[in-house]
Amino acid sequence: MKDSIDFGNMEIPRLFRKLLIPTVLGMVFSAVFVITDGIFVGKGIGSDALAAVNITAPLFMITTGIGLMFGVGASVVASIHLSQGKRKVASINITQALAFSALLILVLSALCCYFAEPIGRLLGSSERLLPLVVEYMNWYVPFLVFYLLLSAGMFYIRLDGSPNYAMMCNAVSAIINIILDYVFIFQLGWGMMGAAFATSLGTMVGGLMTLIY
Repeated sequence: MKDSIDFGNMEIPRLFRKLLIPTVLGMVFSAVFVITDGIFVGKGIGSDALAAVNITAPLFMITTGIGLMFGVGASVVASIHLSQGKRKVASINITQALAFSALLILVLSALCCYFAEPIGRLLGSSERLLPLVVEYMNWYVPFLVFYLLLSAGMFYIRLDGSPNYAMMCNAVSAIINIILDYVFIFQLGWGMMGAAFATSLGTMVGGLMTLIY
């Protein structure tokens, strides 16, 4: 699965080129993931549903923030150990970061599911939108741990010299989300449950790809 990148011996300009395009494309696919989700929800379910999805956005951003924090932090520490030839120590750094961040998100997810209505109100939901917000949270929040794996795992995979595989994780996740959004919302008429489940399944596949790596 590696892309034959040698961080120790490869020239900087060539190394930069090999990392730049896959990293940028990965970010593009992440943006497409969010944009198409909004389009399908707005067109297929309605403006109230789109508002409900946006109300839950802080949960997504918190997960992203935790993923970035542990992803960047652990990859920096691991890269130092790799430069010293301590590959086993670097692996332990990555494992500890993934385990702790995943545990943190699982606790957060459990609290959000149990206190869905109070959290929905805390996020700014009106009573009219609250049922939609809660329905979306119930099908999306339990899968946040996979989004954590996807967002944090990108850094670890790139550190291991496989930026193309990291890009593929985002691409596959976005494509699955787009296809399932169309099927669940327009073909099956599952509404908010379908929108959340499509996002969750797409994220789960991407997260599992990083975990398998």
